[in-house]
Amino acid sequence: MPLPPVLSGRRRLRFAYLVANGIAQAGVAVATAMLVKNGFDQMIGSDAGLPLGEMALFAGGLCLAILGGAWLRWRGHLDAEQLGQGYVHSLRLRLFKHLARIGSDGARQMSRGAIVLRFVGDLTAIRQWVSHGLARLTVSGLAAVLAIVALAFVEPVVALAVGIAVTVAAGLALSIGPHLRDTTRESRRRRGHLAAQLNDRVSNLAVIEAFGQEAREKKRFERLSTKLRRSLIARARVIGLLRALSEASATFASACALFVGAVQVGMGLASPGAVVAAMVVAGLLAPRLQDLGRVYEYWNGALIAREKLSQMLGLKPVRRRMAERGSVRLEPGPGRIELGGLKLSGLFDGLTLKVDAGERLAILGANGVGKSTLLRLIAGLLDPEDGQVQLDGQDIADCRWDDLRQAYAMVSPDLPLLRGTLRLNLTYGAKDWTQEKLERVIEDLSLDALAARLPNGIESRISEMGSGLSTGERARIALARALLSQPRVLLLDEAEANLDAASRRALDRAIAGFSGTVIFTTHDMARAAGADRALRLEAGQLNQLSAEELEAENTAPPTLQVVR
Repeated sequence: MPLPPVLSGRRRLRFAYLVANGIAQAGVAVATAMLVKNGFDQMIGSDAGLPLGEMALFAGGLCLAILGGAWLRWRGHLDAEQLGQGYVHSLRLRLFKHLARIGSDGARQMSRGAIVLRFVGDLTAIRQWVSHGLARLTVSGLAAVLAIVALAFVEPVVALAVGIAVTVAAGLALSIGPHLRDTTRESRRRRGHLAAQLNDRVSNLAVIEAFGQEAREKKRFERLSTKLRRSLIARARVIGLLRALSEASATFASACALFVGAVQVGMGLASPGAVVAAMVVAGLLAPRLQDLGRVYEYWNGALIAREKLSQMLGLKPVRRRMAERGSVRLEPGPGRIELGGLKLSGLFDGLTLKVDAGERLAILGANGVGKSTLLRLIAGLLDPEDGQVQLDGQDIADCRWDDLRQAYAMVSPDLPLLRGTLRLNLTYGAKDWTQEKLERVIEDLSLDALAARLPNGIESRISEMGSGLSTGERARIALARALLSQPRVLLLDEAEANLDAASRRALDRAIAGFSGTVIFTTHDMARAAGADRALRLEAGQLNQLSAEELEAENTAPPTLQVVR
Protein backbone atom coordinates (compact mmCIF):
# COMPACT_ATOMS: atom_id res chain seq x y z
CA MET A 1 0.00 0.00 0.00
CA PRO A 2 1.78 3.20 -1.16
CA LEU A 3 1.83 6.53 0.63
CA PRO A 4 -0.85 8.92 -0.64
CA PRO A 5 0.39 11.94 -2.64
CA VAL A 6 0.65 15.22 -0.78
CA LEU A 7 -1.17 17.22 -3.42
CA SER A 8 -4.44 15.41 -3.99
CA GLY A 9 -8.10 16.22 -3.46
CA ARG A 10 -8.79 19.41 -1.51
CA ARG A 11 -5.09 19.75 -0.66
CA ARG A 12 -4.47 20.92 -4.22
CA LEU A 13 -6.65 23.96 -3.56
CA ARG A 14 -4.81 24.65 -0.29
CA PHE A 15 -1.49 24.48 -2.17
CA ALA A 16 -2.84 26.90 -4.79
CA TYR A 17 -3.57 29.33 -1.94
CA LEU A 18 0.08 29.07 -0.90
CA VAL A 19 1.29 29.76 -4.44
CA ALA A 20 -0.96 32.80 -4.61
CA ASN A 21 0.31 33.87 -1.21
CA GLY A 22 3.93 33.73 -2.34
CA ILE A 23 3.15 35.81 -5.42
CA ALA A 24 1.22 38.29 -3.29
CA GLN A 25 4.10 38.61 -0.81
CA ALA A 26 6.49 39.31 -3.67
CA GLY A 27 4.04 41.93 -4.94
CA VAL A 28 3.89 43.57 -1.50
CA ALA A 29 7.70 43.64 -1.36
CA VAL A 30 7.95 45.22 -4.80
CA ALA A 31 5.18 47.72 -4.05
CA THR A 32 6.89 48.68 -0.80
CA ALA A 33 10.21 49.12 -2.60
CA MET A 34 8.70 51.31 -5.33
CA LEU A 35 6.83 53.35 -2.76
CA VAL A 36 10.04 53.91 -0.79
CA LYS A 37 12.04 54.72 -3.93
CA ASN A 38 9.60 57.36 -5.16
CA GLY A 39 9.08 58.89 -1.75
CA PHE A 40 12.78 58.96 -0.90
CA ASP A 41 13.77 60.49 -4.25
CA GLN A 42 11.06 63.17 -3.97
CA MET A 43 12.09 64.06 -0.43
CA ILE A 44 15.75 64.36 -1.38
CA GLY A 45 15.08 66.13 -4.70
CA SER A 46 12.73 68.77 -3.25
CA ASP A 47 14.01 71.55 -1.02
CA ALA A 48 10.59 72.02 0.55
CA GLY A 49 10.09 68.28 1.11
CA LEU A 50 6.90 66.43 0.37
CA PRO A 51 3.57 68.24 0.69
CA LEU A 52 1.46 67.16 3.65
CA GLY A 53 -1.03 65.34 1.44
CA GLU A 54 1.65 63.34 -0.36
CA MET A 55 3.34 62.59 2.95
CA ALA A 56 0.06 61.23 4.26
CA LEU A 57 -0.35 59.09 1.15
CA PHE A 58 3.22 57.85 1.50
CA ALA A 59 2.72 56.95 5.17
CA GLY A 60 -0.66 55.38 4.48
CA GLY A 61 0.77 53.31 1.63
CA LEU A 62 3.55 52.03 3.87
CA CYS A 63 1.07 51.12 6.59
CA LEU A 64 -1.11 49.25 4.10
CA ALA A 65 1.94 47.39 2.75
CA ILE A 66 3.02 46.43 6.27
CA LEU A 67 -0.47 45.28 7.26
CA GLY A 68 -0.91 43.42 3.97
CA GLY A 69 2.42 41.67 4.42
CA ALA A 70 1.52 40.71 8.00
CA TRP A 71 -1.88 39.35 6.93
CA LEU A 72 -0.28 37.34 4.13
CA ARG A 73 2.22 35.83 6.56
CA TRP A 74 -0.61 34.85 8.94
CA ARG A 75 -2.70 33.44 6.15
CA GLY A 76 0.25 31.54 4.71
CA HIS A 77 0.99 29.99 8.10
CA LEU A 78 -2.66 28.91 8.49
CA ASP A 79 -2.88 27.43 4.99
CA ALA A 80 0.44 25.63 5.49
CA GLU A 81 -0.72 24.09 8.75
CA GLN A 82 -4.03 23.01 7.21
CA LEU A 83 -2.14 21.43 4.31
CA GLY A 84 0.21 19.56 6.64
CA GLN A 85 -2.44 18.46 9.12
CA GLY A 86 -4.75 17.35 6.33
CA TYR A 87 -2.04 15.19 4.78
CA VAL A 88 -0.98 13.69 8.11
CA HIS A 89 -4.63 12.93 8.90
CA SER A 90 -4.96 10.92 5.69
CA LEU A 91 -1.66 9.16 6.43
CA ARG A 92 -2.72 8.35 9.99
CA LEU A 93 -5.96 6.80 8.79
CA ARG A 94 -4.15 4.78 6.12
CA LEU A 95 -1.65 3.45 8.65
CA PHE A 96 -4.38 2.41 11.08
CA LYS A 97 -6.43 0.84 8.30
CA HIS A 98 -3.37 -1.13 7.22
CA LEU A 99 -2.75 -2.35 10.77
CA ALA A 100 -6.33 -3.56 10.98
CA ARG A 101 -5.92 -5.21 7.58
CA ILE A 102 -2.79 -7.21 8.40
CA GLY A 103 -4.10 -8.22 11.83
CA SER A 104 -2.26 -8.92 15.06
CA ASP A 105 0.11 -11.49 13.52
CA GLY A 106 1.09 -9.09 10.74
CA ALA A 107 1.61 -6.24 13.17
CA ARG A 108 3.93 -8.40 15.27
CA GLN A 109 6.48 -8.16 12.46
CA MET A 110 7.33 -4.79 14.05
CA SER A 111 7.76 -4.01 17.72
CA ARG A 112 5.02 -2.09 19.49
CA GLY A 113 7.47 0.74 20.16
CA ALA A 114 8.33 0.99 16.46
CA ILE A 115 4.65 1.16 15.52
CA VAL A 116 4.04 3.93 18.06
CA LEU A 117 7.08 5.78 16.70
CA ARG A 118 5.57 5.66 13.20
CA PHE A 119 2.35 7.26 14.43
CA VAL A 120 4.10 9.90 16.56
CA GLY A 121 7.63 10.70 15.43
CA ASP A 122 7.39 9.90 11.72
CA LEU A 123 4.04 11.60 11.18
CA THR A 124 5.39 14.66 13.01
CA ALA A 125 8.37 14.73 10.63
CA ILE A 126 6.04 14.49 7.64
CA ARG A 127 3.83 17.27 8.99
CA GLN A 128 6.84 19.53 9.57
CA TRP A 129 8.00 18.97 6.01
CA VAL A 130 4.60 19.72 4.48
CA SER A 131 3.65 22.61 6.80
CA HIS A 132 7.05 24.20 7.32
CA GLY A 133 9.17 22.79 4.51
CA LEU A 134 7.09 22.48 1.36
CA ALA A 135 4.92 25.45 2.30
CA ARG A 136 7.91 27.68 3.05
CA LEU A 137 9.64 26.55 -0.12
CA THR A 138 6.53 27.53 -2.05
CA VAL A 139 5.71 30.84 -0.34
CA SER A 140 9.14 32.12 0.65
CA GLY A 141 10.80 30.70 -2.47
CA LEU A 142 8.33 32.40 -4.79
CA ALA A 143 8.47 35.63 -2.81
CA ALA A 144 12.28 35.67 -2.84
CA VAL A 145 12.69 34.83 -6.54
CA LEU A 146 10.02 37.25 -7.73
CA ALA A 147 11.32 40.01 -5.44
CA ILE A 148 14.85 39.59 -6.80
CA VAL A 149 13.49 39.63 -10.36
CA ALA A 150 11.58 42.82 -9.58
CA LEU A 151 14.68 44.30 -7.94
CA ALA A 152 16.55 43.67 -11.18
CA PHE A 153 14.29 46.21 -12.87
CA VAL A 154 14.94 48.75 -10.11
CA GLU A 155 18.67 48.19 -9.68
CA PRO A 156 20.06 45.23 -11.69
CA VAL A 157 23.58 45.30 -10.23
CA VAL A 158 22.26 45.15 -6.67
CA ALA A 159 19.87 42.35 -7.67
CA LEU A 160 22.78 40.40 -9.15
CA ALA A 161 24.79 40.76 -5.92
CA VAL A 162 21.84 39.58 -3.81
CA GLY A 163 21.22 36.66 -6.17
CA ILE A 164 24.85 35.55 -5.95
CA ALA A 165 24.75 35.67 -2.14
CA VAL A 166 21.61 33.53 -2.05
CA THR A 167 23.02 31.02 -4.56
CA VAL A 168 26.25 30.58 -2.59
CA ALA A 169 24.32 29.98 0.64
CA ALA A 170 22.07 27.41 -1.07
CA GLY A 171 25.10 25.56 -2.44
CA LEU A 172 26.69 25.37 1.00
CA ALA A 173 23.44 24.10 2.50
CA LEU A 174 23.20 21.33 -0.11
CA SER A 175 26.74 20.23 0.66
CA ILE A 176 25.78 19.71 4.32
CA GLY A 177 22.72 17.64 3.42
CA PRO A 178 24.27 14.12 3.34
CA HIS A 179 25.82 14.56 6.79
CA LEU A 180 22.48 15.80 8.14
CA ARG A 181 20.76 12.72 6.74
CA ASP A 182 23.29 10.40 8.39
CA THR A 183 22.95 12.04 11.80
CA THR A 184 19.15 12.00 11.47
CA ARG A 185 19.15 8.26 10.71
CA GLU A 186 21.39 7.55 13.69
CA SER A 187 19.27 9.58 16.09
CA ARG A 188 16.13 7.84 14.82
CA ARG A 189 17.73 4.44 15.34
CA ARG A 190 18.73 5.34 18.89
CA ARG A 191 15.29 6.76 19.63
CA GLY A 192 13.68 3.56 18.32
CA HIS A 193 15.85 1.39 20.57
CA LEU A 194 14.99 3.50 23.60
CA ALA A 195 11.26 3.56 22.77
CA ALA A 196 11.12 -0.23 22.34
CA GLN A 197 12.99 -0.82 25.58
CA LEU A 198 10.85 1.67 27.49
CA ASN A 199 7.59 0.25 26.15
CA ASP A 200 8.55 -3.30 27.11
CA ARG A 201 9.86 -2.47 30.58
CA VAL A 202 7.00 -0.16 31.52
CA SER A 203 4.54 -2.90 30.52
CA ASN A 204 6.43 -5.37 32.71
CA LEU A 205 7.40 -3.37 35.76
CA ALA A 206 6.00 -6.14 37.93
CA VAL A 207 8.56 -8.59 36.50
CA ILE A 208 11.41 -6.16 37.18
CA GLU A 209 10.21 -5.66 40.72
CA ALA A 210 9.63 -9.37 41.40
CA PHE A 211 13.18 -10.29 40.35
CA GLY A 212 14.85 -7.26 41.91
CA GLN A 213 16.35 -5.98 38.65
CA GLU A 214 15.71 -2.25 39.17
CA ALA A 215 19.41 -1.33 39.28
CA ARG A 216 20.21 -3.39 36.18
CA GLU A 217 17.36 -1.89 34.15
CA LYS A 218 18.29 1.61 35.30
CA LYS A 219 21.86 1.14 34.01
CA ARG A 220 20.62 -0.26 30.70
CA PHE A 221 18.18 2.61 30.27
CA GLU A 222 20.94 5.09 31.14
CA ARG A 223 23.21 3.62 28.44
CA LEU A 224 20.48 3.85 25.81
CA SER A 225 19.58 7.39 26.86
CA THR A 226 23.23 8.47 26.72
CA LYS A 227 23.63 7.12 23.19
CA LEU A 228 20.44 8.90 22.15
CA ARG A 229 21.63 12.15 23.73
CA ARG A 230 24.93 12.00 21.86
CA SER A 231 23.27 11.27 18.52
CA LEU A 232 20.80 14.14 19.00
CA ILE A 233 23.63 16.53 19.88
CA ALA A 234 25.50 15.46 16.74
CA ARG A 235 22.37 16.14 14.70
CA ALA A 236 21.85 19.50 16.43
CA ARG A 237 25.43 20.46 15.52
CA VAL A 238 24.71 19.96 11.82
CA ILE A 239 21.31 21.66 12.03
CA GLY A 240 22.86 24.61 13.86
CA LEU A 241 25.42 24.99 11.08
CA LEU A 242 22.67 24.88 8.46
CA ARG A 243 20.62 27.53 10.25
CA ALA A 244 23.68 29.69 10.77
CA LEU A 245 24.33 29.58 7.03
CA SER A 246 20.77 30.66 6.26
CA GLU A 247 20.99 33.60 8.67
CA ALA A 248 24.43 34.51 7.33
CA SER A 249 23.09 34.43 3.78
CA ALA A 250 20.30 36.85 4.72
CA THR A 251 22.82 39.22 6.38
CA PHE A 252 25.23 38.84 3.48
CA ALA A 253 22.48 39.67 0.98
CA SER A 254 21.68 42.87 2.86
CA ALA A 255 25.37 43.76 3.08
CA CYS A 256 25.82 43.18 -0.65
CA ALA A 257 22.83 45.39 -1.40
CA LEU A 258 24.23 48.14 0.82
CA PHE A 259 27.78 47.96 -0.49
CA VAL A 260 26.94 47.67 -4.18
CA GLY A 261 24.25 50.31 -3.85
CA ALA A 262 26.65 52.73 -2.19
CA VAL A 263 29.17 52.18 -4.99
CA GLN A 264 26.47 52.76 -7.58
CA VAL A 265 25.39 56.02 -5.93
CA GLY A 266 29.02 57.16 -5.64
CA MET A 267 29.54 56.55 -9.35
CA GLY A 268 26.33 58.33 -10.21
CA LEU A 269 24.80 55.20 -11.68
CA ALA A 270 21.86 54.97 -9.27
CA SER A 271 19.71 57.31 -7.26
CA PRO A 272 19.66 57.19 -3.44
CA GLY A 273 16.00 56.18 -3.61
CA ALA A 274 16.83 53.15 -5.74
CA VAL A 275 19.48 52.04 -3.26
CA VAL A 276 17.10 52.50 -0.33
CA ALA A 277 14.46 50.55 -2.23
CA ALA A 278 16.98 47.76 -2.84
CA MET A 279 17.80 47.72 0.87
CA VAL A 280 14.09 47.47 1.69
CA VAL A 281 13.71 44.47 -0.65
CA ALA A 282 16.82 42.85 0.85
CA GLY A 283 15.39 43.42 4.32
CA LEU A 284 12.07 41.87 3.34
CA LEU A 285 13.96 38.93 1.84
CA ALA A 286 15.85 38.20 5.07
CA PRO A 287 13.09 36.26 6.90
CA ARG A 288 12.26 34.39 3.68
CA LEU A 289 15.86 33.31 3.30
CA GLN A 290 15.92 32.15 6.92
CA ASP A 291 12.73 30.17 6.26
CA LEU A 292 14.33 28.53 3.24
CA GLY A 293 17.34 27.60 5.36
CA ARG A 294 15.20 25.16 7.36
CA VAL A 295 13.53 23.58 4.33
CA TYR A 296 16.43 21.19 3.77
CA GLU A 297 16.35 20.15 7.43
CA TYR A 298 12.65 19.27 7.21
CA TRP A 299 13.10 17.52 3.88
CA ASN A 300 15.80 15.21 5.25
CA GLY A 301 13.66 14.28 8.24
CA ALA A 302 10.64 13.61 6.05
CA LEU A 303 12.67 11.56 3.58
CA ILE A 304 13.66 9.10 6.28
CA ALA A 305 10.17 9.14 7.81
CA ARG A 306 8.64 8.25 4.44
CA GLU A 307 11.02 5.28 4.15
CA LYS A 308 9.93 3.99 7.57
CA LEU A 309 6.23 4.53 6.85
CA SER A 310 6.58 2.73 3.51
CA GLN A 311 8.18 -0.21 5.32
CA MET A 312 5.21 -0.38 7.67
CA LEU A 313 2.70 -0.15 4.82
CA GLY A 314 4.66 -2.91 3.08
CA LEU A 315 3.97 -5.43 5.86
CA LYS A 316 1.93 -8.36 4.58
CA PRO A 317 -0.81 -10.25 6.43
CA VAL A 318 0.43 -13.47 8.00
CA ARG A 319 -1.86 -16.36 7.08
CA ARG A 320 -4.71 -13.94 6.60
CA ARG A 321 -6.20 -13.04 3.20
CA MET A 322 -7.83 -9.83 4.32
CA ALA A 323 -7.29 -8.19 0.95
CA GLU A 324 -9.18 -11.06 -0.69
CA ARG A 325 -12.01 -11.29 1.86
CA GLY A 326 -15.29 -12.19 0.21
CA SER A 327 -18.43 -10.11 0.02
CA VAL A 328 -21.09 -12.84 0.37
CA ARG A 329 -23.58 -12.25 3.17
CA LEU A 330 -23.48 -14.88 5.88
CA GLU A 331 -26.95 -16.38 6.13
CA PRO A 332 -28.55 -16.97 9.56
CA GLY A 333 -27.92 -20.39 11.04
CA PRO A 334 -27.65 -22.38 14.27
CA GLY A 335 -23.83 -22.57 14.39
CA ARG A 336 -22.87 -25.83 12.64
CA ILE A 337 -19.15 -26.05 11.83
CA GLU A 338 -17.30 -28.26 9.38
CA LEU A 339 -13.55 -28.28 8.71
CA GLY A 340 -12.47 -29.86 5.47
CA GLY A 341 -8.83 -30.83 4.88
CA LEU A 342 -7.21 -27.92 6.75
CA LYS A 343 -3.50 -27.59 6.12
CA LEU A 344 -1.08 -25.32 7.95
CA SER A 345 2.67 -25.79 7.83
CA GLY A 346 4.07 -27.42 10.94
CA LEU A 347 0.66 -28.00 12.57
CA PHE A 348 -2.11 -29.51 10.43
CA ASP A 349 -2.10 -31.67 7.33
CA GLY A 350 -5.64 -32.40 6.17
CA LEU A 351 -7.47 -31.84 9.45
CA THR A 352 -11.22 -32.59 9.37
CA LEU A 353 -13.92 -31.95 11.96
CA LYS A 354 -17.69 -31.64 12.23
CA VAL A 355 -19.36 -29.83 15.12
CA ASP A 356 -23.14 -29.94 15.45
CA ALA A 357 -25.12 -26.81 16.22
CA GLY A 358 -25.39 -26.27 19.97
CA GLU A 359 -22.73 -28.87 20.76
CA ARG A 360 -20.25 -28.39 23.61
CA LEU A 361 -16.89 -29.60 22.29
CA ALA A 362 -13.73 -29.85 24.40
CA ILE A 363 -10.28 -29.90 22.78
CA LEU A 364 -7.34 -31.14 24.83
CA GLY A 365 -3.68 -31.42 24.02
CA ALA A 366 -0.19 -30.54 25.13
CA ASN A 367 1.12 -27.02 25.00
CA GLY A 368 2.22 -25.97 21.50
CA VAL A 369 0.25 -28.55 19.50
CA GLY A 370 -1.95 -25.86 17.92
CA LYS A 371 -5.14 -25.68 20.00
CA SER A 372 -5.24 -21.86 20.00
CA THR A 373 -4.33 -21.77 16.31
CA LEU A 374 -7.18 -24.16 15.54
CA LEU A 375 -9.67 -21.85 17.27
CA ARG A 376 -8.38 -18.90 15.25
CA LEU A 377 -8.77 -20.89 12.03
CA ILE A 378 -12.34 -21.76 12.96
CA ALA A 379 -13.07 -18.09 13.67
CA GLY A 380 -11.52 -16.93 10.39
CA LEU A 381 -8.81 -14.93 12.16
CA LEU A 382 -6.23 -17.06 10.35
CA ASP A 383 -6.49 -18.56 6.88
CA PRO A 384 -5.36 -22.13 6.18
CA GLU A 385 -2.89 -22.85 3.42
CA ASP A 386 -5.42 -25.31 2.05
CA GLY A 387 -8.86 -26.61 2.95
CA GLN A 388 -11.87 -24.69 4.14
CA VAL A 389 -13.92 -23.80 7.19
CA GLN A 390 -17.69 -23.87 6.78
CA LEU A 391 -20.20 -22.24 9.09
CA ASP A 392 -23.75 -23.43 8.52
CA GLY A 393 -22.79 -24.69 5.07
CA GLN A 394 -21.02 -21.53 3.88
CA ASP A 395 -17.28 -21.21 3.28
CA ILE A 396 -16.23 -18.41 5.63
CA ALA A 397 -13.51 -17.30 3.17
CA ASP A 398 -16.33 -16.09 0.89
CA CYS A 399 -18.25 -14.25 3.60
CA ARG A 400 -18.18 -10.63 4.69
CA TRP A 401 -15.80 -9.85 7.51
CA ASP A 402 -18.41 -7.97 9.57
CA ASP A 403 -20.82 -10.90 9.38
CA LEU A 404 -18.14 -13.33 10.56
CA ARG A 405 -17.20 -11.17 13.52
CA GLN A 406 -20.82 -11.12 14.64
CA ALA A 407 -21.13 -14.90 14.22
CA TYR A 408 -18.10 -15.73 16.39
CA ALA A 409 -16.96 -14.56 19.81
CA MET A 410 -13.73 -15.59 21.46
CA VAL A 411 -12.28 -15.48 24.96
CA SER A 412 -8.51 -15.85 25.04
CA PRO A 413 -5.47 -14.62 26.99
CA ASP A 414 -4.42 -13.00 23.69
CA LEU A 415 -7.56 -10.81 23.76
CA PRO A 416 -7.08 -8.64 26.87
CA LEU A 417 -9.27 -5.84 28.14
CA LEU A 418 -8.99 -2.37 26.64
CA ARG A 419 -8.20 0.94 28.26
CA GLY A 420 -11.56 2.59 28.92
CA THR A 421 -14.64 2.20 31.07
CA LEU A 422 -16.04 -1.08 32.31
CA ARG A 423 -19.13 -0.41 30.16
CA LEU A 424 -16.94 -0.01 27.06
CA ASN A 425 -15.23 -3.34 27.71
CA LEU A 426 -18.50 -5.16 28.36
CA THR A 427 -20.24 -3.84 25.23
CA TYR A 428 -17.23 -3.86 22.91
CA GLY A 429 -18.30 -5.61 19.69
CA ALA A 430 -21.98 -5.89 20.67
CA LYS A 431 -24.27 -4.18 18.16
CA ASP A 432 -27.75 -4.78 19.51
CA TRP A 433 -27.18 -4.78 23.25
CA THR A 434 -29.69 -3.27 25.60
CA GLN A 435 -29.41 -2.18 29.21
CA GLU A 436 -31.50 -5.18 30.21
CA LYS A 437 -29.15 -7.61 28.42
CA LEU A 438 -26.14 -5.88 29.93
CA GLU A 439 -27.52 -6.16 33.46
CA ARG A 440 -28.39 -9.83 32.91
CA VAL A 441 -24.85 -10.68 31.77
CA ILE A 442 -23.39 -8.76 34.70
CA GLU A 443 -25.57 -10.73 37.09
CA ASP A 444 -24.92 -14.12 35.45
CA LEU A 445 -21.16 -13.64 35.71
CA SER A 446 -21.27 -12.18 39.23
CA LEU A 447 -19.83 -8.86 38.06
CA ASP A 448 -22.32 -6.82 40.08
CA ALA A 449 -20.03 -6.99 43.14
CA LEU A 450 -17.14 -5.67 41.04
CA ALA A 451 -19.28 -2.82 39.66
CA ALA A 452 -20.38 -1.93 43.20
CA ARG A 453 -16.76 -1.89 44.40
CA LEU A 454 -15.52 0.43 41.66
CA PRO A 455 -15.89 4.18 42.38
CA ASN A 456 -18.13 4.94 39.39
CA GLY A 457 -19.73 1.55 38.84
CA ILE A 458 -19.63 0.36 35.25
CA GLU A 459 -18.55 3.86 34.19
CA SER A 460 -15.26 3.39 36.08
CA ARG A 461 -12.17 3.38 33.92
CA ILE A 462 -10.07 0.25 33.54
CA SER A 463 -6.32 0.47 33.05
CA GLU A 464 -4.50 -1.04 30.07
CA MET A 465 -4.99 -4.83 29.84
CA GLY A 466 -7.16 -4.71 32.98
CA SER A 467 -4.30 -3.89 35.31
CA GLY A 468 -5.59 -3.61 38.87
CA LEU A 469 -8.27 -6.29 38.44
CA SER A 470 -7.88 -9.88 39.53
CA THR A 471 -7.36 -12.66 36.99
CA GLY A 472 -10.88 -13.94 37.65
CA GLU A 473 -12.44 -10.50 37.22
CA ARG A 474 -10.63 -9.97 33.92
CA ALA A 475 -11.73 -13.40 32.67
CA ARG A 476 -15.37 -12.81 33.61
CA ILE A 477 -15.41 -9.40 31.93
CA ALA A 478 -13.93 -10.96 28.78
CA LEU A 479 -16.57 -13.68 28.81
CA ALA A 480 -19.33 -11.12 29.36
CA ARG A 481 -17.99 -9.16 26.40
CA ALA A 482 -18.20 -12.28 24.24
CA LEU A 483 -21.69 -13.30 25.40
CA LEU A 484 -23.18 -9.82 25.00
CA SER A 485 -22.33 -9.87 21.29
CA GLN A 486 -24.77 -12.84 20.98
CA PRO A 487 -22.65 -15.00 18.65
CA ARG A 488 -23.58 -18.30 17.04
CA VAL A 489 -20.30 -19.86 18.11
CA LEU A 490 -18.44 -19.23 21.38
CA LEU A 491 -14.72 -20.08 21.34
CA LEU A 492 -12.96 -20.35 24.70
CA ASP A 493 -9.19 -20.68 24.79
CA GLU A 494 -8.42 -22.03 28.27
CA ALA A 495 -10.82 -19.46 29.70
CA GLU A 496 -10.89 -21.20 33.08
CA ALA A 497 -7.11 -21.10 33.61
CA ASN A 498 -6.02 -19.51 36.91
CA LEU A 499 -9.63 -18.94 38.04
CA ASP A 500 -10.81 -19.54 41.57
CA ALA A 501 -13.76 -21.79 42.37
CA ALA A 502 -16.33 -18.95 42.41
CA SER A 503 -15.15 -17.64 39.03
CA ARG A 504 -15.29 -21.14 37.56
CA ARG A 505 -18.86 -21.61 38.76
CA ALA A 506 -19.83 -18.25 37.18
CA LEU A 507 -18.14 -19.37 33.96
CA ASP A 508 -20.03 -22.68 33.98
CA ARG A 509 -23.38 -20.95 34.57
CA ALA A 510 -22.80 -18.54 31.70
CA ILE A 511 -21.81 -21.33 29.29
CA ALA A 512 -24.77 -23.46 30.36
CA GLY A 513 -27.14 -20.61 29.57
CA PHE A 514 -25.63 -20.00 26.12
CA SER A 515 -27.78 -21.44 23.36
CA GLY A 516 -25.18 -21.56 20.59
CA THR A 517 -22.20 -23.79 19.84
CA VAL A 518 -19.29 -23.84 22.29
CA ILE A 519 -15.77 -25.03 21.48
CA PHE A 520 -13.25 -24.76 24.27
CA THR A 521 -9.65 -25.79 24.84
CA THR A 522 -8.67 -26.98 28.27
CA HIS A 523 -6.22 -29.03 30.33
CA ASP A 524 -8.93 -29.79 32.90
CA MET A 525 -10.10 -33.39 32.43
CA ALA A 526 -13.12 -32.89 34.69
CA ARG A 527 -14.27 -29.94 32.59
CA ALA A 528 -13.68 -31.90 29.38
CA ALA A 529 -15.72 -34.78 30.78
CA GLY A 530 -18.70 -32.45 31.13
CA ALA A 531 -18.69 -31.63 27.41
CA ASP A 532 -20.78 -33.41 24.78
CA ARG A 533 -17.58 -34.61 23.15
CA ALA A 534 -13.86 -34.39 23.95
CA LEU A 535 -11.08 -34.55 21.35
CA ARG A 536 -7.34 -34.70 21.82
CA LEU A 537 -5.16 -32.77 19.37
CA GLU A 538 -1.87 -34.50 18.74
CA ALA A 539 0.40 -34.80 15.71
CA GLY A 540 -1.92 -32.51 13.76
CA GLN A 541 -4.98 -34.75 14.13
CA LEU A 542 -8.04 -34.80 16.41
CA ASN A 543 -8.74 -38.08 18.20
CA GLN A 544 -11.91 -38.63 20.19
CA LEU A 545 -11.59 -39.53 23.86
CA SER A 546 -14.02 -41.99 25.41
CA ALA A 547 -15.63 -41.42 28.79
CA GLU A 548 -13.40 -44.16 30.22
CA GLU A 549 -10.24 -42.45 28.93
CA LEU A 550 -11.32 -39.12 30.39
CA GLU A 551 -12.13 -40.70 33.73
CA ALA A 552 -8.85 -42.59 33.78
CA GLU A 553 -6.82 -39.48 33.08
CA ASN A 554 -8.86 -37.44 35.53
CA THR A 555 -8.17 -39.93 38.35
CA ALA A 556 -4.55 -40.62 37.41
CA PRO A 557 -2.00 -39.70 40.10
CA PRO A 558 0.21 -36.68 39.43
CA THR A 559 3.43 -37.41 37.58
CA LEU A 560 5.53 -34.81 39.39
CA GLN A 561 8.41 -36.41 41.27
CA VAL A 562 10.35 -34.66 43.99
CA VAL A 563 14.10 -35.18 43.73
CA ARG A 564 15.96 -34.89 47.03
